[in-house]
Amino acid sequence: MNEAIIQAVEQLIIKNTGLETVVEINNVETNKDGFNNEITMFHLSFFHKAEKFSRPVVLKKFSHYVQFNKELHILKSQSMNYINTPNIYFEDKENRVLLMEQIEGFTLDKYFTASASDARMAFESFGSTLAHIHSIDVYKLNNGYFKNSQSNGYIGSLRNRVKGFEDPIYRKILKNIEQSFKGVKFSEVLNHGDYHFWNTIMTNDNKLYILDWEKAFLGDHRFDIANTLVLGYSWFGMDFKEPLLAAYQNNNHQEIEYLECFEALLCFDSFTKAVPLLYGADDVHIRDRTFEWLKRRYELFVKHTGERIEKAEQYLFSKGLAVKIS
Repeated sequence: MNEAIIQAVEQLIIKNTGLETVVEINNVETNKDGFNNEITMFHLSFFHKAEKFSRPVVLKKFSHYVQFNKELHILKSQSMNYINTPNIYFEDKENRVLLMEQIEGFTLDKYFTASASDARMAFESFGSTLAHIHSIDVYKLNNGYFKNSQSNGYIGSLRNRVKGFEDPIYRKILKNIEQSFKGVKFSEVLNHGDYHFWNTIMTNDNKLYILDWEKAFLGDHRFDIANTLVLGYSWFGMDFKEPLLAAYQNNNHQEIEYLECFEALLCFDSFTKAVPLLYGADDVHIRDRTFEWLKRRYELFVKHTGERIEKAEQYLFSKGLAVKIS
């Protein structure tokens, strides 16, 4: 494996500098939390002209060109000056590979565990940074990389998902959610698209770095906020809505209206992705076998739609999870 990494890095250096060099790598780790891309971390050393490069790096190979081009464009954009992101050292567009800075620190979920007394400060930084992302000038940033707005066609894609479901309750719920959006005016800002604790790192000097921009899109800021709240509770079981929203609103000096509509929509999206499991779909690909994440998704679904699904509760019970919803 190390030989393959060395070869890939040597090719990157030649493509970017035109110079051949001897590469040394140590402390190789593979990130197994990623779902779509190959991510390897290691300490890289080599000589570039008279200078020695020696630092921890991340080698990231993307599954698709769209994701690669989007992340490369964002991380290299001058529009991102006020957001802490990793530096890119070398890129290979043909093979969809980036070699970038490895940020040393803790992902926010681990930071909370290690520094519980600083949890509120971290939540506030998490919220204010999201507000900064949404204030980026998308016209300077865009340059053709973000053609599709999440505001267009999103509900239509959910309609297509549930139209084949055996239980008609999902179509009824989605129709009610659609009705709640009457009167909502949409904005169009840069959304991170996957803003959660594993994609944020707090450094030792309390700087928050934001990773993994491949799901970024243009759309209403409340899509990003609601998605973050759903992801945060589903994966980590943390209720951080109040400090996140307080920090977000303090940053942009504007109250967030109709957020509950977006929360209902994103909860519906999150839970209905798992509905085929309730009807016997193969679950061998599921990484987290506790299914606690699905229970939390269901809890949010019930909270924001007011509907309970007997099939879901039976499935969760079969996994040893009793549902208690007040």
